[in-house]
Amino acid sequence: MEIREEKILYLKNYRVLLSKKDRLKEMCEIFPERKEEYKEQINNTVKSILRIEDAIEKVDGGILSEILFQKYVLGRSLETVSYNLNYSKRQIERLHINAVEKISFF
Repeated sequence: MEIREEKILYLKNYRVLLSKKDRLKEMCEIFPERKEEYKEQINNTVKSILRIEDAIEKVDGGILSEILFQKYVLGRSLETVSYNLNYSKRQIERLHINAVEKISFF
C-alpha cells in the first residue's frame, strides 16, 4: 500500500473514532463497574481525533485544509466540497491529492 492510501485510510478513521467515542460513553452508563476503563479509552480516542484535526489544519490552514476537513471530518463527497468551495470537481480532486500528500502524522 502506498503512503497516500495509508494517509487516506487514517483520515477516514475520523468518523469511526467519533462513533467509538459515543459508544464508549454509552458503555460507561451500561457497565458502571468498567467506567474507568472506558474513560481511558475515550481519552485515547479523543487524542486520536485531535491529532487528525491538528494534522489537517497544519497542511496549509487554507483551501487544502478546508478540503480535507469537509471530506473527512464532515464526510462530504468531493463533488459537494467542490460546490461548497465554488471550484470545479476536477480542481478539487487535484487539490485533494495535493492535500493528502502534504499531510503528516506518520
